[in-house]
Amino acid sequence: MLQTSRANKNFNQLMDSAIRKVKRKGFDDIRSVSKDYDSPVPFKKKDSEIQFTPDITAKNRRGKHYFEIAQKTDDVNQIVSKWKLLSTMADLKNGQLNILIPFGQNKFTEQLVHEHDIKANLIKMD
Repeated sequence: MLQTSRANKNFNQLMDSAIRKVKRKGFDDIRSVSKDYDSPVPFKKKDSEIQFTPDITAKNRRGKHYFEIAQKTDDVNQIVSKWKLLSTMADLKNGQLNILIPFGQNKFTEQLVHEHDIKANLIKMD
């Protein structure tokens, strides 16, 4: 999720729910932008000041996984760039990009992933 979306009032509730889901799926070494966890390592876009930080990173026996909470935004290009980068990084680390979809965000998220050919696992949130 982009920095402006993280200022959203519902972000903390979504993040808590997302972390619970990640833990239930058996992941460990969880890092999150949430205040109770160590922050994930940010990625800086080459030749730019733009920096992408995953919402959550976690590991399992197969590799490192990146988790993003999908939210509608006006800056679609930036979110697509971030998801493509995280998908590539996950592939390099034997993991996967997982996009967690809150209620009401499904169509937006599926459309972005399909139109921009983003390799991601879409997971509906409770």
